[in-house]
Amino acid sequence: MRTFAAVPAAGLALLLCSSAFAGWSTPQMFGVSRYALTAIAVDARGDAAVAWAAESGPSPVGRYHTSVHVTVRTAAGRLLTRTLWSSSDARAEHVSVALGAGEVTVIWVSQSRAQTAVPILRADYGPLTGRWSPPRVIARDPWEQGYPPTPHGFGDWFGHLAVAPDGEVLLTFNGWQGSSSAGEPVGVALAWRAPGHPFGRPQVLRDGPGGAVPQFDARGTAYLSGYCNGFVLIAPPHTRHFQRTVVITGEPVHDLTLSLSGAAHGLAAWTDEPCSFDEEGPGPPLGPVFASVLSAGTFAMPLELTPADTEASYSDAVAIPGGGTVTWVTEGPHGFGAFSLQIGADGLPGATQQITGAFAPVAADGGGDEVFGPVLGSPIAAPTPVFVRPASGAPDEPAPEGPAAPEAETVAAPFGRAVAAAWTTSHTGSGSIMALSVWRP
Repeated sequence: MRTFAAVPAAGLALLLCSSAFAGWSTPQMFGVSRYALTAIAVDARGDAAVAWAAESGPSPVGRYHTSVHVTVRTAAGRLLTRTLWSSSDARAEHVSVALGAGEVTVIWVSQSRAQTAVPILRADYGPLTGRWSPPRVIARDPWEQGYPPTPHGFGDWFGHLAVAPDGEVLLTFNGWQGSSSAGEPVGVALAWRAPGHPFGRPQVLRDGPGGAVPQFDARGTAYLSGYCNGFVLIAPPHTRHFQRTVVITGEPVHDLTLSLSGAAHGLAAWTDEPCSFDEEGPGPPLGPVFASVLSAGTFAMPLELTPADTEASYSDAVAIPGGGTVTWVTEGPHGFGAFSLQIGADGLPGATQQITGAFAPVAADGGGDEVFGPVLGSPIAAPTPVFVRPASGAPDEPAPEGPAAPEAETVAAPFGRAVAAAWTTSHTGSGSIMALSVWRP
């Protein structure tokens, strides 16, 4: 999630895009509020949605104005902005959005400014165009079992959305039930909804990974992975029951990421050090980088990608059909360094390459088109557009002038072939107008 600046203005929408296009669409502009919290989603058809929360300063009588909005761009190029919720007392945080089967789902957390107020998790959903349902409360005080310690370097412990190929939506949020023997937070709350229907009653998985991130593969199998946990929970398609727990590694884990590609295939990467929960500590833990290939529903034995004395603070996995890429960042006495390594179709790692241009794969759509963006923490000498590397082997396609790294926020469709980018048009990164563009092959 990234912050942008803005002012409400649905009338600023510019319908500049054709319904049929290849490559990046003409950017379309819309107004947001200053320093709005944003989230973006795109589906296989090229529909895109940006959810954003706005907050204005206090009035002379001490009141604020907070609101949550969603701007939808249909694959035909129509741009619509709607207000989902507003308040003169509560602030909105932790916005997330998902898109699939022609419906948009938005969640956010609100909390009154009173010190005794409890946070409330809300959700709203509706079609790309047409009438939406009223917002619903999913949980009051979703952290009533205790507020979990947040691992150093992890920014969102509060709510995630994923959409299956058939449009079923899975929501996860904190259901903290304490810590494992290794000190890892465990426990996750989840709720499901079918297209056209509200979320059901949340359930708590006491042994689920803390801060669980939900995902679906192309078959509709659901996966839950956690930033600080070396195991993954798996639910068969249409069962809504996580009946299988797969231990990827029994060693301490930090910064675990799971990337899926196709049905029952993907790639996981992590650093081999426990998460740090010391807010006043020196920084994220440093350790060697490992990976595990998911093939035909089975995670392979961990691959040690770096020497044991490697001081990596960050790692990331991006899976594509037939392989993937693992990227990591090292710190320590020798300074910053960014590296990547490709995993082949045989599940074996290639040679390590140092990243000199500060760009690496950050996402891939369901067709294997890779999105290249700045490596976390890497220095960028000058603003550079993010770009798509088509799976067909065609030349790289930079995003339209404007979404320069690192201000642009990009997302790839988990199924099909589409990428979306959103950015503020201000050179300072805090302007009142945002632009949205979608890439299609």
